[in-house]
Amino acid sequence: MPDTTALTVAQACEECIYRRFGAPSLIRHDRDPRFMSEVFQAFTEMMQSRSRATLSYIPQANGQQERSVKTVMQSIKVYVEDPLQQDWDEIVERLVLAINTSLDTTRKEIPFYLVHGWDAHSTLQAMTTSLRLLVEVET
Repeated sequence: MPDTTALTVAQACEECIYRRFGAPSLIRHDRDPRFMSEVFQAFTEMMQSRSRATLSYIPQANGQQERSVKTVMQSIKVYVEDPLQQDWDEIVERLVLAINTSLDTTRKEIPFYLVHGWDAHSTLQAMTTSLRLLVEVET
């Protein structure tokens, strides 16, 4: 994202959430001014979504989001500990995929499966399956 103005955040939500999954019935957020702005409120109205802010200065009120941010930040920190790794913004989607295809210990399920209804196949799984089929054809 070029910046984090309310308009840019609304556009990112439209591109990354609405186009992929449809409009959410509820958008829960902290009291960040970008989410409280008229622009974002108009966006949620247009999407026919409800917008609910959590209680001020109580991060536990939005624990799921706080935990998600912590997990992503830990992943990025591990990657950028190496001084030569300065392209974290280019690999962040891969980090998110890794997180979404890992077992969620709270739900005892993989987030990707909960959203899509099927397990994501990794590149390694796809290659293994292809090799297995190739061997079967040759024998």
